[in-house]
Amino acid sequence: MSAEASCASNDTVIPASASTDDERAGVAVVHHYPLATAGGETAEVAEVAVEQGSTMETSAEEDLSMDDDFRPDDASSYSDYDDQSDASSFLSSLLSSAEDYYWENGRRYHAQGGGRYLLPNDETELDREDMKHHMWMLVTSGRLHLSPIARDPQKILDLGTGTGIWAMQMADLYPSAEVVGTDISPVQPKWVPPNLQFEVDDLEEEWLYKPNSFDLVNVRFMFLAIKDYPAMLEQAYKALKPGGYIEMAELDLNPTPDPEAPYAQKIFEWFKMQDVAIARAGFDMRVAHKFKSMVRDAGFQDVEEHVFEVPWGTWPSEKRQKAIGFWHLEQLKQGLHGIAMASLTRAGWTVSEVEVYLSGLRKEMNDKNYRVLDHGYVVYGRKPLH
Repeated sequence: MSAEASCASNDTVIPASASTDDERAGVAVVHHYPLATAGGETAEVAEVAVEQGSTMETSAEEDLSMDDDFRPDDASSYSDYDDQSDASSFLSSLLSSAEDYYWENGRRYHAQGGGRYLLPNDETELDREDMKHHMWMLVTSGRLHLSPIARDPQKILDLGTGTGIWAMQMADLYPSAEVVGTDISPVQPKWVPPNLQFEVDDLEEEWLYKPNSFDLVNVRFMFLAIKDYPAMLEQAYKALKPGGYIEMAELDLNPTPDPEAPYAQKIFEWFKMQDVAIARAGFDMRVAHKFKSMVRDAGFQDVEEHVFEVPWGTWPSEKRQKAIGFWHLEQLKQGLHGIAMASLTRAGWTVSEVEVYLSGLRKEMNDKNYRVLDHGYVVYGRKPLH
């Protein structure tokens, strides 16, 4: 099956780099801390990116055997924000609170907000986040965003930045922009482009950004972090410049079976259980198809929705879909423990019951006879000029 075609202003492929344990250790996290902005022409960067885009034409076999997104880049082109210590006492206090972690069932979680975020923030989960980013870049044909922002944006906000991989690539692509990545956990690398800063912040609290200041607010893979989407969109609307864009991306998480293939009973059973457990925690697992109406209701104009097919596994015949399916299934298998353990044990399961169930689920996921298809949604809208 082929993904649905969609148009956007950014059709580039930017190689990503994985962050090592050493890079993530000691990361400087700030809150509205002064930032130096890099110079340079966006057009020149875009031209280089277009050349890099030719890598998308490689065969599926090459994509599955060699993943450029996990090659560390030369750190000499980055700046170390740890050297900026003018507010060291403030940062020390902030980091102490931000690094308030706890361990549950062998996984590390963030304690902020009473541990309301259901996914771990340890290295296993961070690696999965980078894998998911690579999968999504294949889904969108290498486009970091679909919204038609200006070629020289001045300020970009990435909510729930995670490993910071999207924010880093956007900072490289748009040297004209000050890029801000926020997260409740300071797990981002310390070697970053000079026009990028990471901040510890909870997006569900009141935003402290100056109104009418951002060209783009990016919200990707955040269904387990946002309980009140209308409130988030209201804050994004206020923070965006007139003419600025909100862009939201998420998997639908409502997979469908191929009627001509065996029924993947455990997979669909697992999704039903996760849906109930996550709903009890106050989150909507299947919120993606609601984004379009939410964005319109928030007052945005020119709202566009793009839907992409995301297979589970390598059963599609088309090479890009095969690669998407490979990475999607791999990130799911790596994330199974972290995704299921907290939600199911807090719903009354024992650890041993979860482990036994996940063993059977992994076996079914590895069975190539099953053909499961999900969808990915990208929705963007523009704040009115007047």
